[in-house]
Amino acid sequence: MEKRELARILVEQSAVLLKNEGGTLPFPAGQKAAFFGRGQLCTVFSGSGSGASRGECRETFLSACEDRGILAEPGLKAFYSEYISAEPNDGPELDAEAIRASVACGDMYEIFGKYHPPRPECGVPQERLSDAVAFTDTAILILSRESGGEECDRHLEDDYLLTPPEQDLVAQVCGNFRRVVLVLNINGLIDLAWTERYPSIRSILFLGLCGEEGPAALANLLTGWANPSGKLAVTIASHFEDYPSAEHFSWDKEHPETLLTYVSYGLDAAANGSVGFVKSPVTVYWEGVYNGYRYFDTFGKEPLYPFGFGLSYTSFDIASIDSIRSEDGLTVSVCVENTGGTAGREVVQLYLSALGTTSERPARELKGFAKTPLLAPGENASLEISIPWRELACYSEEQAAWVIEAGQYAFFIGTSSRTLTLAAVVDVDHDLLVRQCRNRLGLRACNRSKLKFLHRRSRQIEHTEGSVPHFILDFIAPETAPALSASPVPKNLTLEELASLCVGFGPGIPFSAFSDGENPSAIQGPNGRPLTVSDHPAGVPGYVSPAMPERGIHSIYYKDGPSSVEGVAWPTAMLLACSFDRELWRAFGDAIGGECQDRQVDVWLAPAVNLHRNPLCGRNFEYFSEDPFLTGVCACEITGGVQENHPVLVCPKHFAVNEQETFRRGSSKRQYDAADSILTERTARELYLKPFEMLVKEAGIACIMTSFNKINGTFAGGSKDLCTHVLREEWGFDGVVVTDWGDMDIVVDGGDAIAAGNDVVMPGGPPVIAQILRAYQEGHVTMEQLEIAVGRLLRTLRKTTRRSL
Repeated sequence: MEKRELARILVEQSAVLLKNEGGTLPFPAGQKAAFFGRGQLCTVFSGSGSGASRGECRETFLSACEDRGILAEPGLKAFYSEYISAEPNDGPELDAEAIRASVACGDMYEIFGKYHPPRPECGVPQERLSDAVAFTDTAILILSRESGGEECDRHLEDDYLLTPPEQDLVAQVCGNFRRVVLVLNINGLIDLAWTERYPSIRSILFLGLCGEEGPAALANLLTGWANPSGKLAVTIASHFEDYPSAEHFSWDKEHPETLLTYVSYGLDAAANGSVGFVKSPVTVYWEGVYNGYRYFDTFGKEPLYPFGFGLSYTSFDIASIDSIRSEDGLTVSVCVENTGGTAGREVVQLYLSALGTTSERPARELKGFAKTPLLAPGENASLEISIPWRELACYSEEQAAWVIEAGQYAFFIGTSSRTLTLAAVVDVDHDLLVRQCRNRLGLRACNRSKLKFLHRRSRQIEHTEGSVPHFILDFIAPETAPALSASPVPKNLTLEELASLCVGFGPGIPFSAFSDGENPSAIQGPNGRPLTVSDHPAGVPGYVSPAMPERGIHSIYYKDGPSSVEGVAWPTAMLLACSFDRELWRAFGDAIGGECQDRQVDVWLAPAVNLHRNPLCGRNFEYFSEDPFLTGVCACEITGGVQENHPVLVCPKHFAVNEQETFRRGSSKRQYDAADSILTERTARELYLKPFEMLVKEAGIACIMTSFNKINGTFAGGSKDLCTHVLREEWGFDGVVVTDWGDMDIVVDGGDAIAAGNDVVMPGGPPVIAQILRAYQEGHVTMEQLEIAVGRLLRTLRKTTRRSL
């Protein structure tokens, strides 16, 4: 399949139809429509930062819809064209000398992460509005967002909530047109409660950030050439305050007095290892395991649109359900029939409810899903969804183990987390050990008695009446610790050479392209020549590994980002996850893997598998879902498409618990410490580590990127619990761990990173080599640890395009 065709199909299969009263969509041939919103001509197809697309949109929403036969009201078209062309370029003016100075001291992040609000909408003059009303009774209102991004979260006022000009435009449109189609071209969720006040809004289509083929896909969806089959990968709340993280998330960098710190929770910064800073930000995961739909469904909070929800232009019926027990798990089979008048696809979801267990559990947990092929009217298809027994387990901090606790486990089949039918029940009469671990990443002792997390033990789940298969599970073989492969021991490498291979090649600053080139990229050897070089034909300093060609060690090239490697501008992860389509995800991985191979990229810095915890997170467009299982499946399928067909490795990020951009790496200019993600061990393991664990165990990744933030007081990149004990000893990961691209002014020291289990500190360079050598002299890192790190690097190099030792 041609890549742009795939990009269009990805959008068509991922777009979520949230509302469609009276069969407003699809439009008939020759439909007249009045287009409103600047997004019709300024399509937002990508986010910012490392998750941005480097491609371009070849057409606009308006032009694509016109090409598909929708007749746009000409006066509005001319009005918006004139308005957009007259807009000033209000981007920041950057002085070259200031940039170079900022790069050298790390202040570039202050520029890079500056918040830019949504572009202002414009009111439509009455004469233009009157002409449009005379032309048609149907309006298409496109709302767009491009705010936030890397190092910067979105704002609540005038961003998540509609801006005053947008409110005026909505009132204009909805007050004058009988039928309004709302298109959401957004990089994260926005408030949609206002849509219920306007009965003229007949259809709502979530399009997210749709990549360069988004306009063509939208035109096909509006006219019925494609039938939407996407399902929400997040919960849309009625109000921002309904999200359980609403009061436990900092987003306003411009008003530091609003930042949550240790003091906000009655905690001691010094006891948490934060000393000498003006502010020590924290983000407390107060909701515990109740993120997203787990909270709404457990605590009876009614969402505006539930997780897994999505409409179609046709209707479906789950005609039959059967469940079969095996030694390895449970398989639920269903027959789905298209009962409507249009060809379409349906997604069937499998949820687990654990009742009567010792540990409290969310009311529902997604454990499987399947999507039908395209079904013609009256056609049906059989689907099978299997769940291994280990997925019944929860993590017990008291036992430091994954345990299937005694209780009853109900399995539900449905088309959202709120539309379910009981499929099977499994009884467990005694606890079953799945995997013994050791306590890692837990709360600091100084915080345990001072923090209260969300709990609810008593709850009732109403089961659908009827006879369903009933099984008993009384035995499961416990998992054993994986055997780690021994890394090759590099021979005859000096301390300085080892330290030089544990960093990236370049001057050691993350924005080296802006530097003046005066900083060296390598340290010198005894002969006065650089110990390492870059011999990659395409890579640039700061994004390549050091080479020692005379020893057979060659450079590899790392490249961002999740939705583009300067080829096709693909739809972003937030939208892709809504397809619930394994085959499409794998096809996307294959395509972007091919683009990497064409550009001689060895390591693709993606996918990003942090979770949607709060709708204001500036990088939610890069992340798949609020659900760890759906996120993990997306990432595993994409990884399979990349690595099975191309000599390219993926590098999932950001490991781990990096769901807030605001001061995630602190600020040297303001003397702020990096944000500390404070959460229980169980929450970390069951939710935020889960996608990474799936990638290690099911997708065979060979590279992973640590995050800037702290986890319970310890930098992720400097956490031996995270990078060695959990990742390697528990999960069996034997690949390379790289740090995120920091300048090391606040984030973890290079020597500490290597000692914790990182193998490569990026972008590295001589400044970090000096840190590693100093750490060796002070006894913080050993020669053996350096040799192990370099050995893992050498083994991983063999899996890329350019072979090494």
